[in-house]
Amino acid sequence: MAFSVSKLETAWTTKNKPTTDVIEFSKIADMKKLTWLAAVLITGSALTFMACDKDDAIESGITYSELPQAGKTMIESHFGANTVASVTRKNNADTDGSLYEVRLNSGIEIDLDKDGNWTDIDGNHQRLPDALIPAPILSYVVKQYPAPLFIEGIDKEPYGYQIDLSNDLDLKFNADGNFIGLD
Repeated sequence: MAFSVSKLETAWTTKNKPTTDVIEFSKIADMKKLTWLAAVLITGSALTFMACDKDDAIESGITYSELPQAGKTMIESHFGANTVASVTRKNNADTDGSLYEVRLNSGIEIDLDKDGNWTDIDGNHQRLPDALIPAPILSYVVKQYPAPLFIEGIDKEPYGYQIDLSNDLDLKFNADGNFIGLD
């Protein structure tokens, strides 16, 4: 039998040439693998977010009467009883111990710990009552930074206090009220 070269070439290339059915099947298999991988990643991400959500400091509105008595006494004696706009309680305390946030109609924000002691008072560009400032700190500020400057914020910090002045200068004081530097 005599075969021509062109018939052999045609038979060989047709026999060894991949068909479109095989190519389509490998594409479908690859797509199934990608879909499965995407489903696993999405499920894993969703479970991770749900687990982290339990530790988030979720806030909920409460009434003023639900605040600890020490917080209500401080607010009433320094700001008046009718100035509260909103009260929020966090599920978990902040790093400074703040658990409650009180917003006054005037814009002042007061953070309180679980016992109702203030941890942070932000005057939002308003002068804080002098009676809230420890005497040595108030004396230092009045002497070093006279009017028209005033104290518009105070934070309890691990080292003592941070005082926010109306000129955006932040002063640091130790727990005894001694000046230790600028922030």
